[in-house]
Order: sequence, then structure tokens, then C-alpha cells
Amino acid sequence: MTSSSFPKSAVLCAKPLVPAMPAGISRRSLLGAAAASGVALAAGGFAVLGSSNAFAASVAADDFLRLSEFVTGGSPLSAALATRYLAALTKSDASFAAAAQALHQHVASQKISHVDDLLAAPDLDPALRATATQIVSAWYLGVVGEDADAVLISYANALMYRPTAGILDIPTYGSGPDSWGEKPVVPASPNQKSPQA
Repeated sequence: MTSSSFPKSAVLCAKPLVPAMPAGISRRSLLGAAAASGVALAAGGFAVLGSSNAFAASVAADDFLRLSEFVTGGSPLSAALATRYLAALTKSDASFAAAAQALHQHVASQKISHVDDLLAAPDLDPALRATATQIVSAWYLGVVGEDADAVLISYANALMYRPTAGILDIPTYGSGPDSWGEKPVVPASPNQKSPQA
């Protein structure tokens, strides 16, 4: 079909597929800005571009990692996972930033050496206790949030599997061939007829 076979009104009314660029913006400057954004995100994301997150501004991911290690009992934790937990906790709870900052400052100012000492204090603010519980829950379960809002951060690295590491496999689809064993025989109830009858 040639262009001469289209009605003249269709040709006049047709809109271009690609909208014109606004005046002052060239393709080159748009691509340059996109490349700069990509480099900024790769080089540290929020730290390079700036963040409106109050907790990220006041307490670095390293501080959250140390706070997490403190409230979970002192075992070394993954810095990458700490960054993911921090982002998820902050996103799921608008008050988490201030609460975590308050807990961090309380532990530092009181020079508390172990989480047991923190939790044993009779005058511990319930909000600080709740924040510690929130952090511990996230690390042990590997999940932030509840029900439909739950976000999986880590399954295999959830702390609930540490006590049995090297002894039991982390449950997934089984440990391999024949790992499930035989299906148990279900005895017939007195009200049911036997299959042989």
C-alpha cells in the first residue's frame, strides 16, 4: 500500500509516534543525565543522590549493622543484609527511623555491653524494647512486615537457622532423593469401611 492510497485527511490528522523534545533538551543531554543517574546509583545510591530518610541521614548503615549485632546477641551479621533490612524496616514503618535512632543513642549513652543487660533494665522504655524486638524479629525470621505487607529479605540467612547450621538442612523442597521417607499408613477410622471390604 502506498501513501497515495491513504485518504488525505488521514495523513493530515496522523500524529507522530515520537513526541517532539521540549525546547532546550537535546537527546545528548537526556542520555547524559540518565548515565549520570546510573553511575550515582551504582556508586552508593541514596548516599550519592541524597536521601529524605531521617534515619539514613542520622545513622549510617554501619551503625544499624552494629545495633543489629548488639540486639541479636553479638554474632557477626552481613552488611549487605543490614542495608536491606534497614531499607525495608524504614519503608514499612514510618516511625522506625526515629525509634532506631533513639535505641542506638540509648545503648551508646548507657554504655550497655550486652542485650541481656538492656532487656533486664526495669525502667527500659517500652518503645525501645519494641524497636529492639522489631529488629530481632526481622533478622531471625528474614521477613519485614506482616501478612500481605510482609517482605522477604532473606530465607536461608535468617538467624533462626543458625543454631542448627551444619546439623540440619535449611528446609526447602527436601534434602534430595529418598529424604522424605515412606508415606505413613493412615489407619481406617471405626466409622469408615476398610478398602478391602
